[in-house]
Amino acid sequence: MMILKNHDKAFPVLIWAARIGIFLLMLMLAFTLDSAATSKHRTDLQKQWQARVDDLSLQLQGTILQNIQTVWGLAANVAVQPDINEQRFQDLAEVIFHLAPELLNIGLAPDFTIRYIYPQEGNRAAIGLDLRTQSLSEQQVRLLLDTERAVFSGPIDLVQGGQGLAARISIHESPTDRFWGVISVILDLDRLYAAVNLAQLARDGQFTLATSSSDGPEAGKFHGSDTSSKWQEPVFSTMKMSGISWTLYAQPRQGWPGHPANPWLFRSLLALMVLVIVGGTHWLTNLIQRDRTMQRRFQGLFDLAPFGIGLYGGNSGKLLRANPVFERTLGTGAASLDYFDRVYDDQGTQLPDGQGLSATLANRFRFSGLEGRFPGRSQALVPLLLHGLKLNIHDSEPVVWIIAEDITERKEVERMKSEFISTVSHELRTPLTSISGSLSLLSKNAVGELPAKASSLVTIALRNSQQLGFLINDLLDIEKLLAGKMAFRIETFPVAGAVLECLENIQNYASDREVAIHASRLSEVAVSADRQRLAQALNNLLSNAIKFSPAGAKVNVYTEIHGQRVHILVRDHGPGIDPEFRNRIFQKFSQADSSDRRAKGGTGLGLAITRELMIRMGGQVDYHSVPGHGATFWLELPVAAASPTDTAPTARAEDTSSATGSD
Repeated sequence: MMILKNHDKAFPVLIWAARIGIFLLMLMLAFTLDSAATSKHRTDLQKQWQARVDDLSLQLQGTILQNIQTVWGLAANVAVQPDINEQRFQDLAEVIFHLAPELLNIGLAPDFTIRYIYPQEGNRAAIGLDLRTQSLSEQQVRLLLDTERAVFSGPIDLVQGGQGLAARISIHESPTDRFWGVISVILDLDRLYAAVNLAQLARDGQFTLATSSSDGPEAGKFHGSDTSSKWQEPVFSTMKMSGISWTLYAQPRQGWPGHPANPWLFRSLLALMVLVIVGGTHWLTNLIQRDRTMQRRFQGLFDLAPFGIGLYGGNSGKLLRANPVFERTLGTGAASLDYFDRVYDDQGTQLPDGQGLSATLANRFRFSGLEGRFPGRSQALVPLLLHGLKLNIHDSEPVVWIIAEDITERKEVERMKSEFISTVSHELRTPLTSISGSLSLLSKNAVGELPAKASSLVTIALRNSQQLGFLINDLLDIEKLLAGKMAFRIETFPVAGAVLECLENIQNYASDREVAIHASRLSEVAVSADRQRLAQALNNLLSNAIKFSPAGAKVNVYTEIHGQRVHILVRDHGPGIDPEFRNRIFQKFSQADSSDRRAKGGTGLGLAITRELMIRMGGQVDYHSVPGHGATFWLELPVAAASPTDTAPTARAEDTSSATGSD
């Protein structure tokens, strides 16, 4: 009790702790989402600038190479005509200048010494210049001597102002491949910048072109916008050409933004989300507190019970409360009492209306031992054993307690037992048939007349083997029925003729037991059923009545009509049946007393087989009994139509009774 009181005191504290915890958690989540949105905006903007810088780098490098590619035509001409004169050179250079507007001048330098230059105006001072001593390094000279590629230098300051980019194209005579010299090309960098529109980048942000060997955008800068802000992780793209490597750096003018352009709309949504969730949490915790009173009443029972317990409203039929085992077994499907009206048998066939929970509660305020299969949590059928109690509460809605016991393990054990019995029965049937046949031949002196003592032993062995055969057949029949593998041939026939035929077949058994069978009041109505299976069910009732009747007693067989259904009744005058045995009488291997099996014989399968046969023919079997005054069993079937006239059914009934004794 002290522990429960401590829990009750701690419960409000836990509620408020949960509320505060949710509030703090939502605040953290809101700040995290806001930070993530800002980071994403910055990342997206950096990607945009990176793509722009990459595109400008490619354009700039492409424009340079396009201009140099134009000059390759002149190099190819000189390689074929190494003795080119100045006029020829001037004519070719003029054409090239029209095709490459970013060129400043072109110089032809046999053996690295400039001989001709175009245009000559302003460039005559370069004639006679040895490039090896003026602008080319030893590494570049070796590269030009050994390969036929362009080598770049720069940026270089131009005498006439501005900056340029120098490119030297190696010429090797054709076809001797002897080094002839180089073509020296100077490109105007200002024209190159204008060609790729670097000015637009300067208007949108800040950028720098620097040599790649330098450390950072400012160290090797040779061109760029005026820097008004510090560099903050600028995006960059590197251009690599033979002899040089340039890097273009860029970023927004004010650096990368700390938040999106319009952050308040997103932050307002975050604030609304926090308010909604915190408010919802407060509402839910209030519901939890109100529900606490009910939880305390049943918590121990619900949590500790090894079976499912559900509490339903008696009028609404809605589920009010359920313990964990109940929810785990049935899931959300059992939200109403109507759920238990859909009862299925072991083969998954839904049982007719009137066998569910509603019909049971309509007749009784309490019940126990209602067995069937119901859809479980995964909609698979779960075998349950139900017990229930309906309580009428003053000034309140009645409640219904349902206790649902999952008997899956018990069913599995029964299935394993049935499979074992079926397997054993099949394995016994073949040798037993051979043994019975051999004993039958011996009893009929098929191999010669036997001595009297041997003949008596053979007769006893034959009778016992036949009894064992009946046992095996019963075992196989019940297993076929439960597995749904027994075939039924439904036909319409008069019930009286079928009853009399069955009485004739069991006459010898009754005579051996000194029991009389009296048939009377056999109706001429017709039923639709399997005649052979109906005879099997009726024979089970007759054999039980004969078996439990004392010598000299009488068994009465008659019919009754109840609306559109006919009852075939078998009444004996034996010891009767104890009321405590009613719930088990139609189960497999059931005997009213263990001594019955020894004194009366039998397997305890007859009534179980009868019940399954009648259910599958649309009927049922039941009984009433008063201990010490016998029992009356009946088979119930729906009436099909009036039966055709049978041959003197009443006379045959009288003949049957006279043969066995009558009133």
